[in-house]
Amino acid sequence: MKIVITEEQYNLLQDIDDGLITYSSIFKPEIKILVIFKNNENYENLITIFNEYGYGFYVPNQELIIINGEIFLNSNDLTMDDLRFIEAHEISHLLLNHNGPRSEKEEMDADIGAYILLTRHNIPTERLVDEFEFRHNVKFDEKLTKNFDI
Repeated sequence: MKIVITEEQYNLLQDIDDGLITYSSIFKPEIKILVIFKNNENYENLITIFNEYGYGFYVPNQELIIINGEIFLNSNDLTMDDLRFIEAHEISHLLLNHNGPRSEKEEMDADIGAYILLTRHNIPTERLVDEFEFRHNVKFDEKLTKNFDI
């Protein structure tokens, strides 16, 4: 696996043998994070959802976020910080009461919420800041966080 993690983070991981990594969210511990890989029997059923929603998505009423682990295996530069960014983004959707349909405004708000959550947990935000303009056609500015109560 090419996922770059610390020994402490590795100890959080479970169920690797069946194509899954599961752990509780550091941002909202009652939410379970499931990172799924193609050797899991359910992976093929999720591909269309990943294609529609991106690297991960929140499963309503299940307290579960599912993340496509294959993006980490097929990348030379995605790290555990990127996994945390995806997690924080999805948790932000939940905290901001986003319930669809998917919109550009909600996606931008979730990235701003993710920035706040990552900062609170001393997790690097460089990737989020670097990708923000590409994702939202506006340069990231910390002033954007002033209107958020997460």
